[in-house]
Amino acid sequence: MNWKNTYKKLNEAGNVLIKGLQDTLEAQKHNATGRLSSSLKKTRKQLTLNVITNKKYWKIVNNGKAAFKPNLKEIYDWVVAKGLKGSGSSGSPSTMQQMGIAKRIAKNIQRKGIPSKPYVVWTEGNNLKRTDFAGVTKEKKKNEVVRQLTGGVVADVISMIRSEIKRNTTIKK
Repeated sequence: MNWKNTYKKLNEAGNVLIKGLQDTLEAQKHNATGRLSSSLKKTRKQLTLNVITNKKYWKIVNNGKAAFKPNLKEIYDWVVAKGLKGSGSSGSPSTMQQMGIAKRIAKNIQRKGIPSKPYVVWTEGNNLKRTDFAGVTKEKKKNEVVRQLTGGVVADVISMIRSEIKRNTTIKK
């Protein structure tokens, strides 16, 4: 069977999902460095589409209560990206100061986890959800993905039916 149109639509659906995940990460204010957002990739093997990342901390961003051992380097990079400094400090934070902050954060995370609910940044009406970016994106994009894939599958099935009819009605000499 030739699934040319379906493969094309799967690739387009992958792009839609990646863009949706990136938009949701941004809306939930998770883009300190942007590495998770830019690491999202799609892979397709036959009729299976996967959206993947090489960032192991995606599960923690998605659900703050996921069990894990915090990565000190990732936390340090986040502290630097946010420009965090100790209380009572003025001017630019030192590398040592920021590493100390990262170590304290890592220790707390390892001890308590990251609270996922309520985990919000206040907005008008306090309505910013900061968990389940993957689930939120799935719900937002599922109808669009279904519509795209349906179009590809229907086009391929029609093409296959035409080929069969042509093959079966050809007069053999």
